[in-house]
Amino acid sequence: MTLTDVSSLTRRRLLGAGAALAATVALPSGAQAQAARFRRWELTDPAMPPRVLDSYKAGIGKMLALPPTDPRNWYRNAMVHLFDCPHGNWWFLGWHRAYLGWLETTLRDLSGDPDFALPYWDWTKTPSVPQAMFDGVLDPNNAGFIPTFDEFSTQFQPVVTDLYGAFSQDQLSVLNDRGIATAGDFMNSLQQAFFDQPNARGLTATNPDLDSDTKVAVSLPTIRQSLRTTLFAGGGGPNDPAGFASAKASNHSDGSTKGILESQPHDNVHGAMGGGGGAFMVQFFSPVDPIFFLHHGNLDRLWDVWTRRQTALGRPTLPQGPDLDAWSNEEFRFFSNSQSQPVTQTKAGSYASTSVFGYDYSPGSGEDQVPVAGPAVASTPQVFSGAVVSERIGLARAAGGTVRVPASALQASRADAGPRVAEITLNLTHEDLGRRFRVLVSPTPGAAPVAAGAITIFGHPHHGPVTFTVPLPNNLAPAGGTGEVPLDIRVVPIGNSARPTLAAGAAPTAPLVSSIKVRTD
Repeated sequence: MTLTDVSSLTRRRLLGAGAALAATVALPSGAQAQAARFRRWELTDPAMPPRVLDSYKAGIGKMLALPPTDPRNWYRNAMVHLFDCPHGNWWFLGWHRAYLGWLETTLRDLSGDPDFALPYWDWTKTPSVPQAMFDGVLDPNNAGFIPTFDEFSTQFQPVVTDLYGAFSQDQLSVLNDRGIATAGDFMNSLQQAFFDQPNARGLTATNPDLDSDTKVAVSLPTIRQSLRTTLFAGGGGPNDPAGFASAKASNHSDGSTKGILESQPHDNVHGAMGGGGGAFMVQFFSPVDPIFFLHHGNLDRLWDVWTRRQTALGRPTLPQGPDLDAWSNEEFRFFSNSQSQPVTQTKAGSYASTSVFGYDYSPGSGEDQVPVAGPAVASTPQVFSGAVVSERIGLARAAGGTVRVPASALQASRADAGPRVAEITLNLTHEDLGRRFRVLVSPTPGAAPVAAGAITIFGHPHHGPVTFTVPLPNNLAPAGGTGEVPLDIRVVPIGNSARPTLAAGAAPTAPLVSSIKVRTD
């Protein structure tokens, strides 16, 4: 497989590549499978060759055994996620596509399986950790992993010190933006993100199910609403939508507006994997857990489904105009290839298509949202601001407000229309990392609420406002109804909603609900 470095493509050539991509992804699944060199299988698909998991285990075992000085070491690979991963902005999907792709090439090489491709976990179809992921080194509580942070620190602190001494000024600038400017900063952050065995994964073989709030966040109605998002990314302003890939930002360490895909299945699966306590998946050292790559594989698959939907409806699949240049030219500075060398594909635009790594996916949830090709009907989005009537969320207290929405805006919409969502802005502090909340909606204050989704505070600690996008339930207004519907939207703590790293008994600072909006299309 040849990976073409597209960092030097002109905008015109990149647009041409996008057109070629559009033609490819519009093919039926059988034709697309013939075009791809590798297939990523859904983990429970009976057609998946048994060698896929065998090769995954063999490759992980080899990476765990490599010395800490080797960039292919399993923990060194996980460090890259802390160094550089974007969240809450429009590079979220592209960066993680690159991250999975470069790991996949390393696993292919080390496992000795020239046809290896990562499997994916379709949590919509199977909202529990597949039992296969508790076998051997597929479980981070296995003896092949480092059992304690003290042992990890002994092995890796000298390596981290050497790394920081070798980083370029551009790399150090990125790390400074992320609050880990020195090797000491980084090791301190790792201490908060490392979980000693047997707490490396919260869900267990005897308790593998996602919680009820996460099941709503990964449900087929939520996935369908996410795929109906009409823009790749919103403008990043306070009145702009998030977009499918979350909103634009000035750089990929910045950003504070999350779309449905990131707000709902992404964040909440990470939160649920804590199992009510602390585990790698609830922090940014989450790639230590091998299920991370199956989780993000499904997100990447949904990006591919969304791309094919947009193409069928004649809509753009990437940012437009000057935004395309800004998105495409963003640098990803920490990836290594299967030969332990820095990659040459350092620009986000290199990863706009699955063709960069030559793979496709076996079908999964959401495929029904790819329509027969045809023109999309123009629509006029509407935004309605609510009155926040109770802004502070206590450990056992809801907060939220009322948004008055015309009944006509809540009626059944066309299949090509965008989603109807609540945009909830929380004013966060560092202490809120890891907290979880459910979002309840009722058509009038005091009426029986319906669970719309959930919010998990996942990502680098934030100071200030972060907006989460939650799809609205159906049937909030009677058919043919007129007038306004006073939607009551509440944010309710899940459990004690404590940050996992707080000492027992310590009360986390409550975030403020600073804004609630409803957006319809």
